[in-house]
Amino acid sequence: MREPRSGWAQETHPQSQPTGPVPSLSHLAAQFLQERQRDLAPASRRTYRIALEQFAKTCPVPLPQVQPAHVQSFLNSLKGRPFRNRSGQRIHPPASPATYNLKRLALQQFFEWASQRGYLQDPLPTQAIRPARLPARLPRDLDRLLLQRVLQRAQNHSLRYAALIRLMLECGLRAQELLDLTVQDFQISPEGSLLEVRCGKGSKPRAVAVGDPLSELLQQYLSRERGPCAPTDPLFVSQSRCLAYRGRPLTYDGLRHIVLKLTEPEPGHQTPHQFRHSFATLLLDRGVAPEHIQHLLGHTTAAMTMRYTQRANLRAAIARSREILNQGLV
Repeated sequence: MREPRSGWAQETHPQSQPTGPVPSLSHLAAQFLQERQRDLAPASRRTYRIALEQFAKTCPVPLPQVQPAHVQSFLNSLKGRPFRNRSGQRIHPPASPATYNLKRLALQQFFEWASQRGYLQDPLPTQAIRPARLPARLPRDLDRLLLQRVLQRAQNHSLRYAALIRLMLECGLRAQELLDLTVQDFQISPEGSLLEVRCGKGSKPRAVAVGDPLSELLQQYLSRERGPCAPTDPLFVSQSRCLAYRGRPLTYDGLRHIVLKLTEPEPGHQTPHQFRHSFATLLLDRGVAPEHIQHLLGHTTAAMTMRYTQRANLRAAIARSREILNQGLV
């Protein structure tokens, strides 16, 4: 999920108390989301909206009277502790630590925005509330045999399916980066084709190499399946049976549906992001330096990319220990 651009919460606004009645918490939250929608990825925007709607429904006081205890009570409820709204209804399920932190960030950014407009005074209600500790998790890629089956199924289905899967696997794109691609972002040249990823995480554009087989596939898709389109049109659009959605930009739900369709009946729920993990793991196994993989993935720090090195080392250790155990340890 894309974080807000650095510095957007520090815009200068007069902090004088606004005249007239203070708008409701729900009204102010909607105004905040409207102003900040361009700074957030769709997934983050959805999480922010849900967090603020949940808080507005359960907070018993207007915004100027919000205290840290109100925020802590709401955030505690996200961890699964008993919490109900004023009607006695349980209104949200437990959240993962990552979702907890993102919703805490949503409230923090909202309170900063409200403070800049004079609706809140320092210290902000979230100032003393610490984020949840995230468990260490290694990236979860896809099994090689499953990847081969998915690629074959996608190729048998359509050029569109094959292009979607291979762009994630061979270019390491995040789901939203793939969905944001326009026709002109696919650039063909004698030196080799490139993808211009203009909407990367943190609004950091980058160029990604496209191999000749994938380049040829994309050209076939554009000429035979995509149909007439302008350079600024989305590279992938919906082919929903519902006429109201057909031809609109492909959504994350649409992409997830395609992935689940191609990975059935494998156990577990496969996600588009696992193709990105597989891209990094396969490159690492081929001997590509971690710093090069960092650039291709668009990671801001080497630590993010080193997770793949840790997983590769773990796999190597397991394989070696299995060899030793099969030969006999004693």
